[in-house]
Amino acid sequence: MLLYLVRMKDKNTNADSRAIELMFDSIAHRYDLLNRVLSFGIDTRWRKKLYRILNLQPGQKLLDLATGSGDILKEFQKTNNIIGVGCDRSGHMLTFARRKLTDRNMPSLLVRGDAFRLPFKEDTFDAVTIGFGIRNMRPRVDAMKEIYRTIAPGGRLAILEFFPRQTGFRGNIYKWYSTNVIPRVGKIISGSDFAYRYLPDSIRGFPEIEQFEDEMREAGFSIDAVHQLTFGVVSIVVGRK
Repeated sequence: MLLYLVRMKDKNTNADSRAIELMFDSIAHRYDLLNRVLSFGIDTRWRKKLYRILNLQPGQKLLDLATGSGDILKEFQKTNNIIGVGCDRSGHMLTFARRKLTDRNMPSLLVRGDAFRLPFKEDTFDAVTIGFGIRNMRPRVDAMKEIYRTIAPGGRLAILEFFPRQTGFRGNIYKWYSTNVIPRVGKIISGSDFAYRYLPDSIRGFPEIEQFEDEMREAGFSIDAVHQLTFGVVSIVVGRK
């Protein structure tokens, strides 16, 4: 495998990024349960859609960045003989990803690392996925430029993310749900008040899709497609190198 793996110091070492890392460490043991409960189980469909969109072929290389507990890697590796790599800042999340993938006999390389200084050679991956993690990478354009470096020419970056809905009935429903339900249920299940207040706050502070597309272009990507899912609650934005 043409990967260059080294332990490197994080470029993005500010207090905010460290706090986010510690937050995910603290909820790693309940992360999968929280995802299922708070999304009513629909999050599994979103990952399946991501899998179908990319349609990777046997032997192709995938980097799942901000891999968390490894659900995206699990989706791609249960049917395709791809070369899967997961990378995350949180060591606790990687521990749970390793258990999950090992239990299902899905060998993957899991690396603790930072999006701003990835320990991989240029032009390594056919695709990079980020599921609900790009919000935690600031400044985003710098992170996407580093991701661009690791993607082979013609390869794709696929972002699965919540995008804020500012107006309309559905937008109002989502705002109510994210403000009143997510923090309360998240605290009960995870024991972390900060984690599930951070989630809706980070969504509200995230750009709308058009602005995010401009950020991807600034990082060097062309926009392949935008897929809105579940009435626009989440979207998959696909860029190509």
